[in-house]
Amino acid sequence: MSNEAEILPNLLREESFEIVMRGYNRRQVDEYIARTRNQIRELEARLSRALDEVERTRREMAEVRESRRPTGDDLSERLRQIINLAEEEAQSKLGDADQKVNQIRQEAEREAKRVVDEAQGKSERTVAQAQENANHMLAAAKQESERIRSSAKQEADQLLLDTRNEAERTLTSAERRASAINEDATERLTQLTRQHSQALGRLSEISETLSVLLRAEESAGPLEKMVEEIAKASRHDRQERPDHQPDAPRAHAQPQAPHPQPPQQPPFPPQPVPPQPHGQPQGAHAMPPANMPEPPHVIPMPPAGEPAE
Repeated sequence: MSNEAEILPNLLREESFEIVMRGYNRRQVDEYIARTRNQIRELEARLSRALDEVERTRREMAEVRESRRPTGDDLSERLRQIINLAEEEAQSKLGDADQKVNQIRQEAEREAKRVVDEAQGKSERTVAQAQENANHMLAAAKQESERIRSSAKQEADQLLLDTRNEAERTLTSAERRASAINEDATERLTQLTRQHSQALGRLSEISETLSVLLRAEESAGPLEKMVEEIAKASRHDRQERPDHQPDAPRAHAQPQAPHPQPPQQPPFPPQPVPPQPHGQPQGAHAMPPANMPEPPHVIPMPPAGEPAE
């Protein structure tokens, strides 16, 4: 498009009509009109190619928008890069579109001006038709240029808006996931703290129970020793009673007639035996019968001078 001689080879050639009586040569006018129509069709083809280029640019922008979606990690840095790239590409697309529109407008204006200049003075009908065609082409070019510029600007704005919205949605989703993770960790920490407190309480109860058992075990030692001393004293006391001493005269005495026995009296309740003073002999009157059990609450102690069994 930079070389107008290659793009519009037929538009740069000057046209001239042969003068005949009562106007121009009809054949030459018809040929000029045919060439003008061909030029108009060529301009329409160029405009169609420009529209195709704009459509291709729109598809490229859509592909860029799809390929520039942010992902989970390094969101902030990636977001800034995407926005910067989108803005740069949008500005580039707008600049290209403006340049193409300006070129089309300039070429259309030049062609319209040339057609108008050539048509003036040659034929009223040709001038009117050329003016109408030029105005139509200029209006269509202006409308198309405005449409292309507006569409490119809308595409750029929509690309920026979609990029920002996607980045905000991704950031919001990441914040929600982080908040859920923090809440889960806090709840787990609370449960572990509660379980730790319960375990400490249980350990305290076990420690108290062990302390009670240890104290009971320590108290059981003196109690067993006391019971053993009581049993030894009881055996020693029974050995020193008269019923266990041998009676030689009674063993060699003649048997006598049995005397009538008085009726049996109920046994008296056991009486506690006070400890005998040192040196006093153990008499029969000081001891209960041998068959009477020792009271459980009496703890007889051996005299200080006698040997313990």
